[in-house]
Parts: sequence; C-alpha cells; structure tokens
Amino acid sequence: ARRAGPRLSAGAGAMSIASGVASVPVGVPRATPRRGGPRNATAKPHIPRHPRLDAPSASAETSPSAPSTASDARDDLPVRVYIEHTDAYQVVYHSNYFKFLWRAREAYVFGGGLASALRHRVGASFDPTDAGWDHLDVVAIDDCVFARSAVLGDDLLVRTFLRGIGETTLEMRQEVSFADTGELAFAATVTVAPASATGARATIPSEIRHRWRAGDEDGVFPGVVTHVGTGHEDPAWLANASGGSVEDTAEDDEATKADPPSVGSSTTETRVTLFESELSLGRARGASDADVLRWFERDRTEAIGGSGALSALKENDGVVVVVSSMDGFRCRPGNVVGSAGIGGGGGGGGRNVRPAVASVRSTIEMRRRNIQVAFIQRLFDETGACVARAEVTCTCVSRDGGKPTRCPAALAEKFGAMKRG
Repeated sequence: ARRAGPRLSAGAGAMSIASGVASVPVGVPRATPRRGGPRNATAKPHIPRHPRLDAPSASAETSPSAPSTASDARDDLPVRVYIEHTDAYQVVYHSNYFKFLWRAREAYVFGGGLASALRHRVGASFDPTDAGWDHLDVVAIDDCVFARSAVLGDDLLVRTFLRGIGETTLEMRQEVSFADTGELAFAATVTVAPASATGARATIPSEIRHRWRAGDEDGVFPGVVTHVGTGHEDPAWLANASGGSVEDTAEDDEATKADPPSVGSSTTETRVTLFESELSLGRARGASDADVLRWFERDRTEAIGGSGALSALKENDGVVVVVSSMDGFRCRPGNVVGSAGIGGGGGGGGRNVRPAVASVRSTIEMRRRNIQVAFIQRLFDETGACVARAEVTCTCVSRDGGKPTRCPAALAEKFGAMKRG
C-alpha cells in the first residue's frame, strides 16, 4: 500500500469505538470559537451552546447549489451535521465524511453538474441517465486530508470537482468545508466507476475522453485545482475486478493472499458477518466505501485491545488514538456478497442461505518515534480474494490538549510482541 505522509498539522476523525473516544485535532492551535464552542474539539469538546438542530429547508440539506460560474465544473452540496453523523462527543465520525462525499457525487453526476462540466470543457452534450448509468462504484480514494473536525449542528458544503476521465472511471476531488467560513474540514480524491442497474461497467464515450484530455489544463479551474483532466487512467486491477485482487501489482497480490499469519507476523484479523444491516448498498451490490472503513475501524480497535483498552488509554494514560490520514484506498465493485448457500432447501429445490463472512487483516507499523500507528488494512472475501485495502494512520494525542504524544509504553510493547510472534 502507498504510504501516507504524516499530517501532524491536520485535524482527525475519531476511531469512534464503544467507549466513546472522541475525534480531536492533531496539533491544531486554538481557533476563534464558533457558536459558543471552539472549532478544534478536544477529547471532551465544547459543543455549541446553540447547535442548529432545526429542520433544514430543502436548499440547506438536499439541493446542490448552482455550478461555479468560473468553470461550470464543480458543484456545492449543503449538508448539516446531525446526531446520526457523530460520535459520543458529538464530533463527526471519520467514515461519515465519506457518506457526505457519496451524496455530493450523486448530486453532481445525476443532478446536472457533470453534464455542465462536460459542456463547458469539451462542448459535448451528455446525459448519464440516457447513457444507462444507474450508480457510481467507488474504486479508489487517495490523498485524504482531515483538516478540522465538524461537530453537531455544523452546516457544511461538499464541493465536487471533475478532475479526470478514463475509459470506465471518473476522478473527482471532493472537499468538505464549513459553510459560514469556507474553512476546510476534509478532502479526498475519489475515483468512481459508473455502472448500470445490473452492475455492468459503463464505458465513457471516447470523443469526450479525448476532448477532455486535449483541454487547457492550466485554465480550467483557476486558483482552485491545477493539473486537471490529464494523466488519469483506469486502475490496472479494475479490468479483472470481477474475480481478482484490488492490489495494483502481481507481487502485491501474492503477498496478500488470505493465508494464516506466520510466526512473527504483525497481522491482526477481525471477521465480519455480512448481515443485511452491514451493507449500505444491499446484498446484491456488496459494501460501500463507508462500510469497509467501518470494518477497518473495528480491526484497529481490536488490535489495540478492544474498547476497554482504548478507555484505559484515555483514563489512565491521558492518551486518545485518532485517525489522522488515509491513502491508497482500493475497493472492488461487487466486493462481497451478502449471502452464501449452505445446502439443499425444501421440496421446491431452493437453497438455504447464511450471511457471508468477510475478514479484515491489518499489518501494524509504529512511526514518528512511536507517535503514529500505521495500519495497512485489507478486506478478504470468502474465496480469499483481497477486495479492498487502505493505509490508515492514527496519531496518539493527549486527552486534555490534543497535542501529539508518544504511544504509551504498554501499547508499543503490545505491538512489538505481535511482531515478535
């Protein structure tokens, strides 16, 4: 997996476990309070005295704003933070930012933003629905920036820019910012594969691809995005996505087969039973990127020792562990099925089914003098194929001040013992 560089100046989403460890910023100085509370939440953040919990109008929650007149290649989707998006301290749980991005992509592609961008950039008329597009499968997420933590009642804007077009994929840069100040909360580069209602991959017309690449990359989004529209290619592994691994090379694929961990391995494993409630996309389509990230979080929590261990770190050592960066997320469309046959059925010849089981495996590395813990995480289906992966970096911060601090000796020794077998 590609390494994500340390982001000690970035805010962080929480690991959000049962004990309620909060999201805290990493190395962010105190900011001017907004609505009675500080922008940078600590382990027990001050929540706004008057959070905006009134029901939003359609324009405040569900309707994308008009595309930018500068380029017609971006859309802004208003989003309000509700309790369902937050952890025990009313701070947005890190994987929920990806749900915000999901909404914005849907609004952008199927609400006219994509058509406007193509009309502006290549002078072509294109209707995704007429082309048979039904949904967008996330296949890659890179360059995630956790800049500042959003809290209950915040109004956000999710901005979507079209950056590149491949034969079967679109690359977008998405940014979540605070609606009142424009301050960045979160950003990521997302690659999606359009698909029909049956899951068949959609091919983007070659004329549009060629015109997009021939455009002026220096003047498309002046002052906002550079190097737009060039250099994007479909992921190499996607051509074999129906049955292969999401790893980019054959060597990586061989290295991540679902064999039992060997002696000396620093790999952990957490099994996930794929009940229907686990799958945002339903049993027929499998797991969304946000689902996979939730499961990755469970394995990180188990690697540390469970929710009790995280609570002890906070209460006894004054340390909380937060997500500070993520990179190299890859996810195979139709990655896991929701059920599997387990033998003959009744006289009608049907089959009984049971929920399928997936497994998350994480390799752990200590970095930056034991301040950061990197988890190289992979999701395997029941056949042993690696169907999703990511590198998630967590940072140890002080409970009271939110400052980077070394991992407690007991936890560092735990990880060391895992490596020694």
